[in-house]
Amino acid sequence: MNRLKNAMDIGIVCIDNTKLSPVAAVLFRSYALQSNIPKVRDIQFYDAGYKRGGEVANSAKGFLQTQGFGTTYMLESRRIDKQWIKSKDIILTMDKFIKRDIIYDYPLVHQDLKEKVFTLTEIAGIQEKIRDPGENYEEDLDSVFLLIDKCCKKIIKKLEQAN
Repeated sequence: MNRLKNAMDIGIVCIDNTKLSPVAAVLFRSYALQSNIPKVRDIQFYDAGYKRGGEVANSAKGFLQTQGFGTTYMLESRRIDKQWIKSKDIILTMDKFIKRDIIYDYPLVHQDLKEKVFTLTEIAGIQEKIRDPGENYEEDLDSVFLLIDKCCKKIIKKLEQAN
């Protein structure tokens, strides 16, 4: 996968950076550090939100804690901007709508954002779709987090193969 070769700064974007992208970034960092490939261990993963921000949701922190991550108090919500986009080698979004909006709203940031912005499932090669539940707090997020975990594992394997 040529897109992943030499990608050292990878951005992960969800709508508000309070649930999905913070979980993905923590998982990516963990799996990258476990890699046998030194270059993969050196990859940096950054999470941010497309629109709004806020505190990282307890559901995200709770999921990470069930996965063995105890330092979730360090999670911090951020929002993308032109500089953030410019500084990333590749950007992974949670769904096609965020991907479309980044490409549409930041056309002059990069010569061709279509070659830089992809959905998480697209790069992982998974047909399932990640659905950001937004403000629907009744939704079962564990199934969404588990799909993100599955994507992260597949993408780390692809990063290892590419590097």
